[in-house]
Amino acid sequence: MSADGVQVLKVFGREYSFRAPPSQEALLQDAAALLQQHLAESQRQFPNATGDKLLVLTALNLCVPLLKQDEQLQRVEQRIAASLARINRQLDATRD
Repeated sequence: MSADGVQVLKVFGREYSFRAPPSQEALLQDAAALLQQHLAESQRQFPNATGDKLLVLTALNLCVPLLKQDEQLQRVEQRIAASLARINRQLDATRD
Protein backbone atom coordinates (compact mmCIF):
# COMPACT_ATOMS: atom_id res chain seq x y z
CA MET A 1 0.00 0.00 0.00
CA SER A 2 1.32 3.48 -0.76
CA ALA A 3 0.23 7.07 -0.41
CA ASP A 4 2.23 10.16 -1.40
CA GLY A 5 5.25 7.98 -2.17
CA VAL A 6 5.15 6.33 1.25
CA GLN A 7 5.28 2.56 1.14
CA VAL A 8 4.03 0.61 4.15
CA LEU A 9 5.50 -2.86 4.45
CA LYS A 10 4.75 -5.51 7.00
CA VAL A 11 7.80 -7.49 8.08
CA PHE A 12 7.79 -9.98 10.91
CA GLY A 13 4.43 -8.76 12.16
CA ARG A 14 5.38 -5.08 12.27
CA GLU A 15 4.59 -2.31 9.83
CA TYR A 16 7.35 -0.08 8.52
CA SER A 17 6.89 3.04 6.42
CA PHE A 18 9.35 3.94 3.68
CA ARG A 19 9.39 6.78 1.22
CA ALA A 20 10.14 5.38 -2.21
CA PRO A 21 9.76 6.64 -5.77
CA PRO A 22 7.00 4.89 -7.72
CA SER A 23 9.62 3.19 -9.91
CA GLN A 24 10.98 1.34 -6.86
CA GLU A 25 7.77 0.36 -5.11
CA ALA A 26 7.64 -3.11 -6.67
CA LEU A 27 11.31 -3.69 -5.86
CA LEU A 28 10.70 -2.70 -2.24
CA GLN A 29 7.74 -5.08 -2.04
CA ASP A 30 9.86 -7.90 -3.47
CA ALA A 31 12.67 -7.14 -1.00
CA ALA A 32 10.21 -7.24 1.91
CA ALA A 33 8.80 -10.56 0.70
CA LEU A 34 12.32 -12.01 0.37
CA LEU A 35 13.21 -10.78 3.85
CA GLN A 36 10.03 -12.34 5.22
CA GLN A 37 10.98 -15.69 3.62
CA HIS A 38 14.46 -15.55 5.13
CA LEU A 39 13.04 -14.60 8.52
CA ALA A 40 10.74 -17.63 8.38
CA GLU A 41 13.75 -19.85 7.58
CA SER A 42 15.70 -18.37 10.48
CA GLN A 43 12.75 -18.90 12.77
CA ARG A 44 12.66 -22.58 11.79
CA GLN A 45 16.41 -22.88 12.40
CA PHE A 46 16.36 -20.97 15.68
CA PRO A 47 12.89 -21.50 17.20
CA ASN A 48 13.87 -20.03 20.58
CA ALA A 49 15.35 -16.80 19.19
CA THR A 50 13.60 -13.52 19.92
CA GLY A 51 12.45 -11.16 17.17
CA ASP A 52 15.51 -8.91 17.38
CA LYS A 53 17.89 -11.85 17.41
CA LEU A 54 16.11 -13.37 14.40
CA LEU A 55 16.45 -10.11 12.51
CA VAL A 56 20.19 -9.96 13.23
CA LEU A 57 20.73 -13.64 12.35
CA THR A 58 18.77 -13.19 9.13
CA ALA A 59 20.72 -10.07 8.21
CA LEU A 60 24.02 -11.88 8.79
CA ASN A 61 22.84 -14.85 6.73
CA LEU A 62 21.91 -12.49 3.90
CA CYS A 63 25.30 -10.75 4.08
CA VAL A 64 27.37 -13.92 3.59
CA PRO A 65 26.31 -14.51 -0.05
CA LEU A 66 26.83 -10.81 -0.80
CA LEU A 67 30.39 -11.00 0.48
CA LYS A 68 31.01 -14.15 -1.56
CA GLN A 69 29.62 -12.44 -4.66
CA ASP A 70 31.93 -9.48 -4.05
CA GLU A 71 34.93 -11.82 -3.83
CA GLN A 72 33.88 -13.55 -7.05
CA LEU A 73 33.42 -10.20 -8.79
CA GLN A 74 36.90 -9.10 -7.73
CA ARG A 75 38.40 -12.35 -9.08
CA VAL A 76 36.55 -11.91 -12.40
CA GLU A 77 37.70 -8.28 -12.64
CA GLN A 78 41.30 -9.39 -12.03
CA ARG A 79 41.03 -12.06 -14.76
CA ILE A 80 39.55 -9.52 -17.19
CA ALA A 81 42.30 -7.03 -16.39
CA ALA A 82 44.94 -9.72 -16.94
CA SER A 83 43.34 -10.72 -20.25
CA LEU A 84 43.22 -7.10 -21.41
CA ALA A 85 46.87 -6.63 -20.47
CA ARG A 86 47.80 -9.78 -22.41
CA ILE A 87 45.80 -8.62 -25.46
CA ASN A 88 47.40 -5.18 -25.30
CA ARG A 89 50.88 -6.75 -25.14
CA GLN A 90 50.06 -8.90 -28.16
CA LEU A 91 48.74 -5.89 -30.05
CA ASP A 92 51.85 -3.90 -29.17
CA ALA A 93 54.04 -6.79 -30.35
CA THR A 94 52.30 -6.91 -33.74
CA ARG A 95 52.74 -3.15 -34.22
CA ASP A 96 56.52 -3.33 -33.81
